[in-house]
Amino acid sequence: MIKSVLRHMLPTAFACSAFLGSALAAEPLQLITREEAGLPAGGVATASTRNLTRGPGIDTLSTPDKGVDGKPFRLSVRFMSSNGVPVDPATVRVFYRRQPPVDITERIKPFITPAGIDAPSVIVPTGKHVIEIEASDREGRVGRRQLTLTVVPQQ
Repeated sequence: MIKSVLRHMLPTAFACSAFLGSALAAEPLQLITREEAGLPAGGVATASTRNLTRGPGIDTLSTPDKGVDGKPFRLSVRFMSSNGVPVDPATVRVFYRRQPPVDITERIKPFITPAGIDAPSVIVPTGKHVIEIEASDREGRVGRRQLTLTVVPQQ
């Protein structure tokens, strides 16, 4: 009985996931709008972005520091658990540091997993943009990291 159900359901599930995955990958995600980029710059924290409570670490090394206006790039962030406690993806928040801060979590939510954020194709307008990522582990400890993206005009 179970084998029969699985045999009929799995191809449908795979087809749906392939369709949704290709739909997400086909159109680049507008991470920051031009209107949001026009808001006054927000404050940038200069202190350590990791809490004293040893919350999860956030590694942004695989995301490029520079981009070209209109050209999509990969936004890739890795969460690093502290003391073996995994990150709770439901607690991840992403803010664009402007005055007032712009919560862009909902835009990036489909790409958030317990392992990190992997958005294969995002577009950001020309300028210098500070993104703040906040994540909590399953014990409630918070980790934060700021990422600066510099996007230059097309030549």
